[in-house]
Amino acid sequence: MDIDVAEREHLAVDELKARLAGAFARSHSAERVRSAVVVAHHRFDGRPIRDFVPIFVERIAKEDLRRSAS
Repeated sequence: MDIDVAEREHLAVDELKARLAGAFARSHSAERVRSAVVVAHHRFDGRPIRDFVPIFVERIAKEDLRRSAS
């Protein structure tokens, strides 16, 4: 089964939400983590190159969550 780039990106971001919810469970609610990921992901709306978006979203969301835990 071959999935397109948009579907792969969607799956990667969904997996990222779950992974970060576990990693930040002690300092943030699952909803706060989901929100950080969604906000970071929307920063790339309309950008033509999508291959590395999940990686960038993870970095941005982690930075946001770490900063707000302090």
